[in-house]
Amino acid sequence: MFGLCLGTSLFRLSIHFGNKVDPAVLISEYDLFMSLPLQPSETNNVFFRGQTTSSVTAGSKTAVVLRAVPSELILWPQIWNQVKPTGPGPLVIDTSTPNSVVALGTPFAFKPPNMGGFNTTLIATQSPVPDVVNSKTRLRDALQAPPANANNWQDMVDFINNDTSTVFYNVVVADPNAPVISVSTRLRVIDDGTSPLNFLITLATSTMPAGTSVSMSSPSGMINLDKVALTDDIGVHVSLSGGFDDIITLNIFPAAEDTIETFAWVSLQASIVVPQTARRGLIPISEVFLLGSLNVVFHDDATTNLRFSSPSANQLKEHLKVKKAEAQAVVAKEGTVGTTDIISGIATGWWFRDDIGNINLFPRPNTLSHSPDIQPVGTVPRSDSQTILGGSNANIDWCDANAVAVSEGAPNYIYLRGNCTLGSNYVTEFRLFCVPNALLLYPSSYAQFPVTDVDDDGDPFVATRTITSTSANSFNVILTAFDLLNPLPPPSGSDHYCLIAESRNPTAANPDPDWPHEETGTFASVAGYAKWIAYSPDFSWRNITYRAGGAHLICTAVLDIPPVVFPSATVWTLEVDAENAPVGSAWALTGNGPSIPGVTIGFSQTAITSTNETQGCHFTGLPSSGYTLSIVLEWFSQGTVPDASMNFSFILFNTSPPVTNVNTNDYAKSPSILPDNAVNWPFTVGIYHPGVENKGEGKKSNKGYLGRRYKEIGPNQWPYARSDKAKNSKSIRLPGPGPEVIYSIGGDHWNFKFT
Repeated sequence: MFGLCLGTSLFRLSIHFGNKVDPAVLISEYDLFMSLPLQPSETNNVFFRGQTTSSVTAGSKTAVVLRAVPSELILWPQIWNQVKPTGPGPLVIDTSTPNSVVALGTPFAFKPPNMGGFNTTLIATQSPVPDVVNSKTRLRDALQAPPANANNWQDMVDFINNDTSTVFYNVVVADPNAPVISVSTRLRVIDDGTSPLNFLITLATSTMPAGTSVSMSSPSGMINLDKVALTDDIGVHVSLSGGFDDIITLNIFPAAEDTIETFAWVSLQASIVVPQTARRGLIPISEVFLLGSLNVVFHDDATTNLRFSSPSANQLKEHLKVKKAEAQAVVAKEGTVGTTDIISGIATGWWFRDDIGNINLFPRPNTLSHSPDIQPVGTVPRSDSQTILGGSNANIDWCDANAVAVSEGAPNYIYLRGNCTLGSNYVTEFRLFCVPNALLLYPSSYAQFPVTDVDDDGDPFVATRTITSTSANSFNVILTAFDLLNPLPPPSGSDHYCLIAESRNPTAANPDPDWPHEETGTFASVAGYAKWIAYSPDFSWRNITYRAGGAHLICTAVLDIPPVVFPSATVWTLEVDAENAPVGSAWALTGNGPSIPGVTIGFSQTAITSTNETQGCHFTGLPSSGYTLSIVLEWFSQGTVPDASMNFSFILFNTSPPVTNVNTNDYAKSPSILPDNAVNWPFTVGIYHPGVENKGEGKKSNKGYLGRRYKEIGPNQWPYARSDKAKNSKSIRLPGPGPEVIYSIGGDHWNFKFT
């Protein structure tokens, strides 16, 4: 079947080898068969188009998933419903306009193996895109599940008649000038009954020359048709039971003097014949149910000129158009240049370096296990990450210069950076893995080792980061570091960790593309793995030393300051309270959000000197557009033994109520008072504070500002601290607008039971 009538649309698949096709052409020629032969061991572009029905709703979108299996005459759902989908991921199309033809210019990229003449069947399933997809859930995991198994021919007939989500492409595009056309397909019979079934294996045809002959055969001999003239509905009856599994080979012999018209076809069909109970005196009538077909379509131009549609031919066409930098690119072996393909030449979009000084030219000739674009910076995130890792420092390996390792019992903050050839808000998304070196050659196992974030309930989920490139040929650093929290010692057989970074380009048409590690297999050697990385601009690798030790307890939480509620001049206090903590132990706090020059949230490792201790930090100059950060509290036993009732909590305060255009009760709790030692807590000022004088612009940025001013960003004197030089001490400034009253914004609490 070329297409099935679906619930929201009639979808059709179209194969175009290496060609790109304008959606307008797919739409204007919707009623025509448009396909080139599927080429084994090559990247084939598979486009889809469809017609919406009158029942679609405004704003609706449809996601299409493509799967492929070796040719099957009857496509029982269990044969393909668990097969891994074909990349680059679910494709999304706007289907909100009723009764209209729609097409997408983004194709599926399918590279079938060479199966010795055995062709491939494509299966596309559609489902509506959910209105809301949880940020922790990939789109592909939020879509409807594929159709359920069919346990017998009745289930299969019900599926064919009632399914509204599936379309099959079981087509061989054949050369009409070939002396013999031979195609093979697999026939399986699935049935939970005990009686043999009466099958009819027939040939249907259209516009084939009268002199054409055909034959059929199978290794078991159960299905056999000697060479005969091709006529409509020629075939064989055969009794088959559940569990039957055989290969049918169809041979088509055109007469030497005949011309086969373009779009002429022969269809090999499998049907089941079911006798009906007849009334007395009448002849019984049988019903015939078509269960599947393999279609051979003849197309002279598609086969004769196929070489002009290969990926290499298309790359050559593009290459000849380039007059400047791109003219240096090497035209590689056939294969598309894209975010998930290995390439030779110049990458388009995002590219990682494998060594300082790399230019945009692949493959890489040098060391591949020490990428300078993976930058661990230690156990505290950097507010100056854009400065120390970007700009004039883009060619400095900060990690090497500071001898950074990943530490047990601690947060480990890791930034990614790299180049992007495209601007105009080109989006790149990143993932990071910490893989034991013994498992490096098995990318399919990487999903077991992702660097994670935590949600509001403390549950981990796979961390991603995003960069939006606004200008072409830019160098970029992610704003929020990945947090590799408390990595365990490498397992037996591994002596270090491998940090693996990968990127992808989500778009409106392809919002959940495959990650690079999902599109490759297992490697037999480090050399093969290194070759893959050398050709992959969207994948990088850095070996990193592991350092044992660290904190004995780690607590995490998420702080979410809502947008347009608190001005940038708001002074914040993050307070951490310990109850029944042993004296002599220690703790440290870090906060990790998008880097804001000047702002450091947390405090360094500090001894706990009282059973019930309070420690914290102050900060200001956050963006008024809102700010989300994760906080990590580390507790170090320092040889002490904790009481069973030890617990920690934190509270976020500020020194002014929210702005008046919101319900203050939603954001501010009961007023509180800070402890006296709050005057000694670190206080940092971010670049968004309107009172900062020096923002690196060469002029006073706070001119005319009537509020509190700061000469520089970074560490400053807390504005509510009063210094007594004579006594060499500090105290909270009273009276006045100081923090004798502060507003509680929210908090969290951790209890621990020790045995």
